[in-house]
This record gives sequence, C-alpha cells and structure tokens, in this order.
Amino acid sequence: MLHRRLKELDAAGTPIRVGMIGCGRMGTGVINQIVRSPGMRTVAVADQAVDHAVDAVTQSGGGEEVCRADSVPDASKAIAAGQVAVCTEGRVIPELDVDVVIDATGMPESGAQTACDAIAAGKHVVTLNVESDAVIGPILNRMAGDAGVVYAVIAGDEPGAVGHLYEWAMTIGLQVHVAGKGSMRPIDWNADEFTLAEEAAELKLNPKMLASFRDGSKHCVEMCVVSNGTGLVPDVRGTHARPARRDEMTQIMRLKSEGGMLSQSGVVEITPPVPGPDGKPDLAHSLTPGVYLIVTTDHAQIHEDFKYLLMGDGPYYLIHRPYHLCAMEVPHSVATAVVRGDPTLSPIGGPVSEVVSVAKRDLKAGVTITGSGGPEITGQIERHEICQAENLLPLGLSYDVKLLKDVQKGQALQVDDVALDEGGMLYQLWRKQQAAFG
Repeated sequence: MLHRRLKELDAAGTPIRVGMIGCGRMGTGVINQIVRSPGMRTVAVADQAVDHAVDAVTQSGGGEEVCRADSVPDASKAIAAGQVAVCTEGRVIPELDVDVVIDATGMPESGAQTACDAIAAGKHVVTLNVESDAVIGPILNRMAGDAGVVYAVIAGDEPGAVGHLYEWAMTIGLQVHVAGKGSMRPIDWNADEFTLAEEAAELKLNPKMLASFRDGSKHCVEMCVVSNGTGLVPDVRGTHARPARRDEMTQIMRLKSEGGMLSQSGVVEITPPVPGPDGKPDLAHSLTPGVYLIVTTDHAQIHEDFKYLLMGDGPYYLIHRPYHLCAMEVPHSVATAVVRGDPTLSPIGGPVSEVVSVAKRDLKAGVTITGSGGPEITGQIERHEICQAENLLPLGLSYDVKLLKDVQKGQALQVDDVALDEGGMLYQLWRKQQAAFG
C-alpha cells in the first residue's frame, strides 16, 4: 500500500524531496500537509514575496531551519545542510536536488515556465495550476512522457477528484454518462472583481479570484481539465450550468429523448446550487462542494444490483463525492507520481476541449483584457474542433493583452482580435501543441 511504501522511505532516510513554487493559501496549505505526511519533505520553496515563503515553512509546524538562498549553489548548500531553501525566483527550484516540483502559482504564464523547466530538468510535475493546464496540458504531458517523468494535476481540486471517480468507474466497467462538479454559488457570467468587491471583502477573498468563480470561468477551466483527461465533452458551450438538487440529478441529466436536457452522453457539466427559502444557496440539498458522476450499465443484473443497494431505480445512478479537500490531498498526488509513476489526472492525448474568451460587455478596440475574473471577459468551455475552426482565443492567453477591434457582448474573441505576446512561454507551447496535435 502507498502509505506503507512512504513509511519505508522515511525509515531508509530517503523521503521524496519536494520543491514548491507559490505560497498563497493553496501553496501554504500544501506545505502544512506535507509536514504531516510520511515519506516526503519540502526542501525548497519559492515565492516572489520571499517573506511569504519563510512564513509558510516556519508556521507549518515542521520545526525546520529556513535559509534564504537566491542562487542554485546557495540553495543546494542549504538543502545539503538539512535546511529548507527559500528564494524569490521560481526558476531556481527545478535546478535543485528535488524529485518533484509543485506549481501553486495559479498564473498561466508562470505555470508554463515552471512545468517546462521542471520537465527539462527531469523532475516530476504536480500542478495546482489548472489555468495553465487548460491551455497547454496536452503538450506538457507529451513532453513529460518523452522525458520519462510524470505530469499531473492534483488530487483534492475538483479535476483530480472527478478524475479519481472516473478512473474508478471505468476500471469496474461502468459507463460514464456525465462527469461534473457542484459550484459553491450561482453563476453570473457577467460578474467581475468590481461588482463583487463588497462581497469579497466580507469573505476576505481576492475580488478577482472570487469573480473568476462567480463568472463561471474557473469552473469551465476545471471541467476543461477533466475533459482533456477523460475524453468527455461539453454538451453546449459553457455547459448547461443548470442549478439542481442531488435528488433530481438522474432525471435532469438524461438525454432529451428521455425527458432530460442532454443531447448526447459522455459529457462534462457544472451544477450550481439551488436556492433555499431565504434565497441563499441551499447547500444541504445541492452537490456543492463536491463532484459527481452519472453512470449507467448495459446489464440487467447490474441494474438490479444498483437498485438493491439503494442507488435508485435507474437507468442512471448518481455517484457523489460530497467534498474536495484542495491542498490537503496534494501529498497523495506527490506519492503516486514519484512512487508509482502514475498521475492523478493528465491529458489523454491532444486537446479535447478548450476554454474560450467571451465578452461580458461591448468592448472597444484599445481596451486591455485582464483575463479571468476581470470586467472584460469570462471563459467558457468549448470543444476543441470548434475552437480550431473558429480560431477562438484561449482564456489563458487573454491576460493583459490589448484588444485590436470592437467586440460585442456575448461574442467569443478570436486569436486575431488581440495583440498576443508571442515571446511568452505559454504562447510558444500553445503553438507547439497546435503543431503536434492540430
């Protein structure tokens, strides 16, 4: 078993050596959990605000000495001395004596650079950066395979949690009809960091981050990662995103010919919570904050077994994991990558879906597009072949780019509508991915 193997690594004095980039809430949470996990140790941490890196290590409870070291030689000396090396430059981390690099930056460009550097250095990559993965995950996965290392998104975040359920269902021979996640709050495709500023302050959240969820873009990014890792597709652009109770899911998620809303089987979905009597999200009866599958089978006795096990009358059955534990589950992804050589979730090949940039309002040429959660655009999942045919702009490439022509509200932006930074690593890998997979 995996935890036994990790204990053996501890006993041998050879724990998995982890390098961490990014010490926000998620990165700090990962460091906290690794301290309490057998068979692994965080040996190097980078954050542009180096004090955040120092605090993340010292408050984790590991009792380890911290050494500030902004060069590879100095950081290597610190690690050799049993200290945790902290630095401001993330590109130092893959050059150190680590087994796996964890990216917790959340920015597409930095995610591209981190993964590329780590793979080139022969290090496994475990990424929290779904924003980057949704754009270039397929090419990064191919590069990792060619280099003999693992590229994986994390357990704990919704894509990894859905991926775990999908792997389980496929392994035992069930048919996956729908894979999805429950959103924490209703989706407003036009929400932005300014309209949500007051609510963000009350929740003590970054308003742009809050808006990236409320406007649906982060949910679409996460389901794009699931799509590329499973082959499931969105039924419509952005998914149906219909609020639903748990007890009505197997009725709503039927084909149109069966009285449901879907035009096909094998899809990804986002399911917001239903409102309660007070108008607030009714979390007690919704899928939030969990993930789910709708499964079926072609065998009569298996249907009978589902019914006997109180899973409903069929022909569809809800498999619901009512939680995802974010950073707390990351050590499991580290262990499976390094010990088993197996990703929590990674692309199956070329892109299946992308997340495209859709105008929240009428936009004039010359405006700067600020990406997910900003006032200009939201992101909506779409099938890859449509994105290619219509030359649509990936959400991950829409950060801090100038609009070259007027765009109407609700219109999906095309690649030629903006001035892209063609020198950035994200753009270069995206073009490499297009050349490799079409």
